[in-house]
Formats: sequence, C-alpha cells, structure tokens
Amino acid sequence: MPRIPVPVGTGYYVDESIAISGRDCVNFRPHIPESQTLTDSCLIGTGGVEQKTLTEVGAYNRGGYDLDEQAYFVNGQRLYRVDYTEDGFGNRTYTNIDVSGGVLILGTALVSMSANDDQLCIVAPDYDNQFNMWLYTVADGLVQVSDPDFDGPVLNTSFSDGYFIFPKKNSNKWFISDLRDGSSYIATDFASAESDPDNIVVIKPLRGLVFVFGVKTLEPYQNQPSGAGFPYERINSGIYNKGCAAPMSVVESDNALFFIGSGKRERPGVWATNGGQPIKVSTPSIDKLIFSGGIEQVKQAWAIQWGDKGDSFIQFTVPDVCTVVYSLSSKLWFRKQSVDSNLNPQPSRITSMVDAYSVLLVGDQLSGNIGIYSDETFYEYGQEIRSYFTTAPIDNNGDPFSIYAVELMMETGTVPIDGQGSDPVIRLSVSKDGGRTFSPEISRKVGKIGQYRNRIAWDSLGRFDRSAMLRFDISEPIKRVIVKLEVVIGS
Repeated sequence: MPRIPVPVGTGYYVDESIAISGRDCVNFRPHIPESQTLTDSCLIGTGGVEQKTLTEVGAYNRGGYDLDEQAYFVNGQRLYRVDYTEDGFGNRTYTNIDVSGGVLILGTALVSMSANDDQLCIVAPDYDNQFNMWLYTVADGLVQVSDPDFDGPVLNTSFSDGYFIFPKKNSNKWFISDLRDGSSYIATDFASAESDPDNIVVIKPLRGLVFVFGVKTLEPYQNQPSGAGFPYERINSGIYNKGCAAPMSVVESDNALFFIGSGKRERPGVWATNGGQPIKVSTPSIDKLIFSGGIEQVKQAWAIQWGDKGDSFIQFTVPDVCTVVYSLSSKLWFRKQSVDSNLNPQPSRITSMVDAYSVLLVGDQLSGNIGIYSDETFYEYGQEIRSYFTTAPIDNNGDPFSIYAVELMMETGTVPIDGQGSDPVIRLSVSKDGGRTFSPEISRKVGKIGQYRNRIAWDSLGRFDRSAMLRFDISEPIKRVIVKLEVVIGS
C-alpha cells in the first residue's frame, strides 16, 4: 500500500467553491526551508503576547508609535509612554506613564501617527473638527493644533523631507506643515490631486517620493524646492489607475508600499508598489475573504508590518471579519485569530506594534493592556492560541479507498519546563464531504519533555467514496512546528 506525502506548508486557499479547495491555515505560518531537508515546506506556530502593563481599565488601543526610541500608545483618549527598568539579572519591569496632561485625543476610531526628531503627530480621523490633530513633545506635552491655517479635518498623517503631510477629509486637497514644525502652517502650502476627480484618502513617502492615494488613483510627487512656495511637484509619468480602499492599510516593507486597494469597477485586493505600476499580491481567495463583510468593513481595515527570524510579515485586519497575513519570504498567506474572554474566535486583537527597547510592544483591541509579541510566547494575554490547518483533498484517482494510517511529524519533546502543556496533545478530524463537515476529534500525545523521537500516528480512519480532508488542531502552550505529513491508503 502506498505511503503518500501530503503537503502541509501551503498556506490559506479556500476557493469560491469549497469543492475545489477548502484549505485553511490559522495561527500557523508557512515556512520554506532554504536548503534540502526532510520536507519542502512546513508550518510554524505564530507568536503570542505577554501582558506587561495596563494603561486604563475599559480603554482599548487606538494606535502606537515610537518617538526618540521610546514607545507611545493612544489608549482610550489618552497618550501613554511605556518605559522599563531592569534589574541586575536582565529582568525588565514595564510601566506606563500618562503623558496627555489632561488633554484628550477625541474620537473613538484608530488614530494615525507620525513623527520627526522630537514631535509626535496624532490625527483622529473620526473627530469631525478642523483641529483634529494633536502634537506631543517632551518639552511641551500634548497640545491640540490651533493654527488657523491648519486646513482640517484631515484623514491621517505622514512625515517626509522635514514636513508633516495631511490629506484634507472628503477632498482632493493635501497640505504640509512648516519645515520641521508640526505646529505651524501656511495657508498656501497645499496641492490638489487632479489626474482623476476622486478624493485623497492617504499619503505615504517611499524612496524619496511622496505617493498620494486616491480612492481609484495613485499619484507620485517629488520634493523640488525652488524658493518660496509649495515644494512638491507631481510626476505625471507615474500616475496609476489603482487607489486605496482602506487608509490605515498602507504600510512599507521591503522598499515597497503594500495596501488594500482597487481600480475602477474592481473589488479590493492587496497590492504593492515600489514606485512603479502596482502589482497584485493577494490571491482570489484572500480577496473574497477580506471582502466578505462588505466594503464598509474593508474601509476600516488596518495593517501592521514586522520582521522576525529572517522573514517579514504584513498583517491586514478587517474588523469583525478576518485577519490575513502575507509572508514576504514564502509569498504565501495565512490567517490569524484571537479569542475573546468567552473563547469565541475573532480577528487578531493586535491593533498596533511598536519596535522599541529591542522588543515588539503591541496594543490591544479588547483592553488597555500593552504586551510584548514574541514567537517564544504561547499565550495571548493569558488566553489560549488555537492553531489549526486543513489539508488539500486526498484522493485515489476518483476510486473509493481506505486510509490505513496517518503519521504527522512534529518537533516533539520541547514543552516548557514550567509545567504548562507538560503532556500536550494534537487533535485530528476527518471530512468525507470535501470539508463541509468533520468527524469528532481524535487526540494523540505529542510527547513530554525530552521525548524527541515520539511518533504521532492514527490508524484505520475508514473508507472514503471519493476524497478525504484532514484537519489538525492544537491549542497547547508549546512550540508548534509541523514538519511533514504522510498517509497510507489502499483500495
């Protein structure tokens, strides 16, 4: 009877028709080994979050940024700085300091943040007021902009060439601050995007240029100062008919801008540009997933970028719908999920990530907690992380068959010494109808600490008329590495 290898590290692919593919991948990231190994592809569990400090009970994170190598978070309507102290053994204690000074950052939606050397700029896009921008400096604290030439309300902020940059809300107009001063403005320092009558939604710098995203268009500008006047000029040869559908979804990684966007008469997908023609990054199944809640949910999506262990990741969260992650190394997609206090699955609860103090500090959508994201953490704010994946259909050239054995190779014997997950299990369930329904789960022990050669196998899974799909599920707080999968089938 043949022993068939079944690929595991292929990422997320749930087709328009589940009869074609129902391959899910949640809280596992696909990994492609860089040389010949036991497997061509594998899965590694995603990281968790260890809580470090609580800013405010009942608050939730609206954004985070670093200023002068220190981490700042907007939780609720206050600005907090996160500091740490270290004992003689290298152990850190993190604390938060309310630096808002009684000034409230109004609104409830996620904020947009940017910074120069000593000024942190914060925009609250849902606060419908001309002065919906706040500026923080260590010397002066948090103040609301008051210059009458600040032409708000604005949608977001970015920083380039010494200027803070803002798109005016519901307009094709954008403007800049004075040079190196986010508190001062000149009424004539503005431009209009005119290649198409769509409104500007976000502006981002890249490689010495400034990219002005409309709903359906993209225009690059170059800083060419020639004395007094507005310093930016449009590059007419670089205009593209691809716009941004979600202003908070634009992030830079690998010398390119990634964003959720579309052209005319297109549904949104994930695109990337390094200054040239935007190219499609997402697959049709990812497009279907992020649009499954409708365009209004897509407009509220946000993105986070980070790098770890030689790979870079871009995470897009559509609120109440999904979180999808793109690996720049493998070029594959996977999903991330969190659970709420009732253990109900939801999109990832991470709303912002700040690289400071040699760690990744993250804000929380569900609370005022600030935590540290790490691949060495196997909980998320004390809640379990459920990782699971579904295989592609297994068949026998259309003939009925039986599965006599399934063997899953994992990294075993590396459970934490502290006793958590000291005797972990992984669960298998089987589908005979193309992934529509699955059997009750069958558990197998992964192996206690030191049991590096433990074999994980299931026997006699039954007979199948046409195809079989396998789903593996693990929620134990252990390192999760799925190396390969093999099945033995026969007529």
